[in-house]
Amino acid sequence: MTESALPKPSRFPPWLLPVGLFVVLMVMLLAIVLLARQAGKSDVPPEPGAFVLPTTLDYTAYDVERSDNGALKLTTGAGQQSVTIDVQLGAAHVWLLEPATVADVKPPMVVNVISIPNEVRNYTIKLLALAPAPANATFDGPFVPLADGFAGYETSRDTTERAVVSVILESFDGRNGVTQTSTGPGTLYIDADAPLRAIRQGTAADVHSGDRVALHLGADGKPDPSQGILVLTGGTR
Repeated sequence: MTESALPKPSRFPPWLLPVGLFVVLMVMLLAIVLLARQAGKSDVPPEPGAFVLPTTLDYTAYDVERSDNGALKLTTGAGQQSVTIDVQLGAAHVWLLEPATVADVKPPMVVNVISIPNEVRNYTIKLLALAPAPANATFDGPFVPLADGFAGYETSRDTTERAVVSVILESFDGRNGVTQTSTGPGTLYIDADAPLRAIRQGTAADVHSGDRVALHLGADGKPDPSQGILVLTGGTR
């Protein structure tokens, strides 16, 4: 008589099969739910969002073609796209943005760092615009105005330029400055070859052919010299 061989022990625990069947069942149920949701979706494209008008500028810039004691002939554009207008300054405030050196940096001053903003805050400085700081200067807006709401970039030929940093310079030793900013104290370093321009009030007689000017727009969308005029002397930018 021969002894029957004992069955070999299983390599898998007895609970594994029901657990596996449960997982497979749950996957199948999930797939059915997803397919049902997809089938219930409409093929009609979603409603478009509300139309948003592009951001428009509240100022405009021109080249001075002719200046005759407050009577200005201004042009913008080139070729067939050029536009020419005549403007009478009358009693308008005239603000001259003139070349400056570090010797002209005399705190307290508004300093607006003009550049083209970007997402990583890495930019090339185009201009440092300076003005005496008013006693009531605040950081309520995107920049501290130099005068009559102008930041200093408005005369630029590149309309993407902005005041990327706006500070009140409280002290300056010829290169290093201590500032007050919208977020608290800061520092500002001004090299001897920095592109500086300082603002001062002038008259209509100080506006010359070849200058570059900026004017705010009135409620009618037209240049309004009664709100002030910013003059980039020499019009080099």
